[in-house]
Amino acid sequence: MEMYGGNVRKLDNEFTRQHEQKIREHHKIQAAKKISSRQNIIRLSLSCVFVIFALLFTFQIISAHASLNSLNSRIQAKSVSIGMQKAETVKLNQEVKQLNDKDYVEKIIRDKYYYTKPGETVYSFPNEVANDVK
Repeated sequence: MEMYGGNVRKLDNEFTRQHEQKIREHHKIQAAKKISSRQNIIRLSLSCVFVIFALLFTFQIISAHASLNSLNSRIQAKSVSIGMQKAETVKLNQEVKQLNDKDYVEKIIRDKYYYTKPGETVYSFPNEVANDVK
């Protein structure tokens, strides 16, 4: 028999042993519940952190994809513009070459402005008026 202080003693019988066993089991269960609840809180916290990072990375990927699409469309527009400018450059270079050709310039001046060489006569028909002459 144990002494609890003063004149109180614990009885050593089957009932008290079972009661103490139940109390110990109850304490073990309570301790396990505390540990389990802490583990659940930790799991929930880690899950939240993981979800936040996943959302951030997803947002960054979507943002980068949108920027890439925007840049690709701008590149395509600039490529079309460059192609048109190259075609215009080729046309203008061809015109410059033709304007450096004396025979071509003479032909343009004769057709457009009706210039003649000394001693030549130009005949104009009413149905053959040039588009730029009024």
